[in-house]
This record gives sequence, structure tokens and C-alpha cells, in this order.
Amino acid sequence: MNKAIIFDFDGTLVDSEITIYQCFQSITNYLAPERTDYAKNILIGPPLRDTASEILGPNYQGQLDEFVKLFIEMHDEHAIINTRPYAGVIETLKDLSAKGISMAIATNKRYVPTIKLINHFEWHKYFTFIECSDSHNQIRNKDEMIQEILKDNNYTEAFFVGDTVNDGLSANLNQLPFILARYGYGRDQDWSKVKTFQEIDQFNQILRLI
Repeated sequence: MNKAIIFDFDGTLVDSEITIYQCFQSITNYLAPERTDYAKNILIGPPLRDTASEILGPNYQGQLDEFVKLFIEMHDEHAIINTRPYAGVIETLKDLSAKGISMAIATNKRYVPTIKLINHFEWHKYFTFIECSDSHNQIRNKDEMIQEILKDNNYTEAFFVGDTVNDGLSANLNQLPFILARYGYGRDQDWSKVKTFQEIDQFNQILRLI
């Protein structure tokens, strides 16, 4: 049996909340200070440009390119400092690998910081595919990333694990059972339109589901 698990990254495998919010707030305070409070509560997970546009609001869209540029510079420099795997992630990835379960990542995070963190944690040996929003020439959404992973693989059973409504909808669209990581960043979202296979409060609970 060729089982597979596709994971989201931020909010599912790693907690990068501190670093990302620090970047959002610092840049917003510089470019659009009256929007700084808005940046404190923005959802982490959507593509960077979409999030930056939402933070800036209609009056500061002219600063969008500058926001994205500054975020890339600041975040990539400090990505490793405050980003940590969630409890149980390292041990669980080892156990899943030992069981012969294929693993992949589909994330809206950009390729450079994603690979930087994966190499830092020495996780490259666990994942056969790592699909990021900018892995190809054009920015892709999570639906397309999941499709890319699935198209050349004959998985007998595959799951998607994520923490936001967008993750759940992308899994549903691709007819994958969705495992909701309740400890992640989608805590206050409206989940009424998402079909969820199972919910987990800790990462290592995946082992009893697969």
C-alpha cells in the first residue's frame, strides 16, 4: 500500500508566528503606521502578496511592492531564529518514514525560506516533494500545488494536514481527507464550509490516524 501525507508548513509543521508577526508589524509601522494594529491580528497562511495587500488596505496599495520586498529581506534573514517545530513533529516524521509512508509539503511560504528551514532541521530526507507558491515561474495556489504532487504518483491513500480554512478547502477540492491541525493559525476561522476527516490537537496524534 502506497500511503502518503501532504503537509502544510507554517502552522502545521513549524511555529513561525513570532517571526512573521514581527516582520508584519515592523514593516507596516514604517509604510502605513495607521494600519499597524491591523497587522497584529492578520491570519498567517495566505500568500505573502495577498496578506500584504490586506494589511495595507485600500489607501496604501501603492506601497505593496515595497512591503513585499522588505518582508522578504527581513524574514529570510531571521527565519531560523524564532521558528520552531511543533512538539512531536521530529519524532512523528521519523516514525512515518519508518513505516514507509510518503510525505510531501504544499505551502504558500516561499521556496527560499522553506528550504532554509527544512535543511536547518535536517528534514530533507523525509519529503519526496516540496511545493511552494513560487516553486515554478508563476505563483500558484495550494490547490495547484496539491495537484502537482498527486498527478505523477499512484497513491493508494493520501491525506492533507493543514491548519487554515484554505488548507481544508484545497484538500476538499482535490478529494483528499483533511486532517485539521487545531493548534495552528486557523483557530478563529469559520470552518462551516470545510469537510474535515479528523481533528488533532497535537501533531503526534497523526500516528493513530494513518
